[in-house]
Amino acid sequence: MLDLVVTLAPQLRRRGQAARGLTLTLRFAGGTTWEKTRRLPEASAHDDDLRTPAYRLIDAAGLQRGRLTGITLGEVC
Repeated sequence: MLDLVVTLAPQLRRRGQAARGLTLTLRFAGGTTWEKTRRLPEASAHDDDLRTPAYRLIDAAGLQRGRLTGITLGEVC
């Protein structure tokens, strides 16, 4: 998750954008997906501001033993 955040934040800064929220999409074996969006308290493009909401999103997924085949973290501008 941290790798996704430290990849996303510089991309936002390069484009001169700030995220107002984050969307986490998980893909599981068998083709099912799980997606959740969380708004940020304040728009930001900084790693520190994006990290905690990203971890809260992954916690909300309640992963236990599902076979995860893909994970995507995107911004809501």
